Amino acid sequence: MNLSHRAHHVFVRATFVISAFVFLAGAVSPALADNALLAPQTKIRLTIVQWIQSRGQFERWDAIGGEYTVSDAGEVSLPFLGSVPVQNLDNTRLTNEISKRLQAKMSLAQAPAVTIDVIDYPSIYVVGDVTAPGQYKFRPGLNVLQSLAMSGGPLRAPAQQRSQTITLVGGLREIDHLLVRSSAKLSRLQAEMAGAKEIVFDHPPAFDQQYAASIYDEERVIFQARANALDRQSTALVELRNLLKAEIDTLEEKLRGSDDNIKSVEQQLTSVKTLVEKGLTITSRQMDLERLLTSYRSDRLDLVTAIMRGRQAINETTRNIEGLSDTRRSELATEVQAERANLDQLKLKRDTTQQLLLEDLPTGSKVNDPDEDLPLTFIVSRRVNGQVNQFQASETTELAPGDVVRVAKPRIGDTSSEDAAALPGQTEAQMSQASR
Repeated sequence: MNLSHRAHHVFVRATFVISAFVFLAGAVSPALADNALLAPQTKIRLTIVQWIQSRGQFERWDAIGGEYTVSDAGEVSLPFLGSVPVQNLDNTRLTNEISKRLQAKMSLAQAPAVTIDVIDYPSIYVVGDVTAPGQYKFRPGLNVLQSLAMSGGPLRAPAQQRSQTITLVGGLREIDHLLVRSSAKLSRLQAEMAGAKEIVFDHPPAFDQQYAASIYDEERVIFQARANALDRQSTALVELRNLLKAEIDTLEEKLRGSDDNIKSVEQQLTSVKTLVEKGLTITSRQMDLERLLTSYRSDRLDLVTAIMRGRQAINETTRNIEGLSDTRRSELATEVQAERANLDQLKLKRDTTQQLLLEDLPTGSKVNDPDEDLPLTFIVSRRVNGQVNQFQASETTELAPGDVVRVAKPRIGDTSSEDAAALPGQTEAQMSQASR
């Protein structure tokens, strides 16, 4: 009875542990639905857990589990198992397939538990008559209307185009101001490198001479402040070197006095030793002179050490004085190089903005377009079983990973909408059924 109760307790605890493993493995991203297929370029997380009967616990197979990407051929390459086709398998069938392969490969008595979670889906693409065509992140439940909103909506109306023209004009003026500021800074840096006393600026632009004059004044202030800071640094280093030299002179004077004291004590000690040998004086007198001599010699060593440190500090200060100019020139060369690159980027940006403005001016002058009231048409291209099929969709059509949505604005007298309705392939309902 007790053994049965204990076995039941171990089973309950094991069930709880594996449930916790599965929960933690899928906590980052939503689990793949049982009836969903994995499209190419889908990133998945594979979690494998096995019950170890001898230990009475579950263990994760981290060597096989991990993050994988479905290849364009619809396969996942796994350690020990090689390539596993997943394109035509749903979640349940795929996990069973991996579990069976592992059981056969490892000769296990019981198949391990396998779970699959989707980390990231292949992106969708929105093209055609939209404001910002491009690649966008897919999420489950995404429909055509939401993809249109992600791409910035349909092309702008004439009023919005005029607003864009105003924005381009303002951006072009801002770039011109940045060019003036960058050119002035470059002139100041070049003057500092040349050691000039004044800055020679380029001729200010005619469109805004007052702004250019204010920028030039700011650069002159910066030029003078940096020159004063360099002079102060040089003066401080020279004063420090002179102070160190004066300190060494003082220490050398003390050293000469210490040498005289040592010489005098040595002479006295010689005389006292003679008297002690003759019994004319006591031994304590000799011992006092020996202690005094030892003290003088110790002080002399301290003075010699201090002089050596002072001379080392003088040499270092001299190197700093000599390297101050070189360091400054190196820093200026780096700043000049960076500012020239910035100036070239601004010129390129100005040319691009001018070209956009020239292209935007004709469209901005149009009056209200009657085609704006016509409904949009949506054509979805979807890969199914290695083939790309197209079908006409509505705003509520749900998209699949990797879909390409083409948005078209019909024009009066344009038969593109009728042609889209007659696209070869399948209808929206047939495509949805085929993808399932």
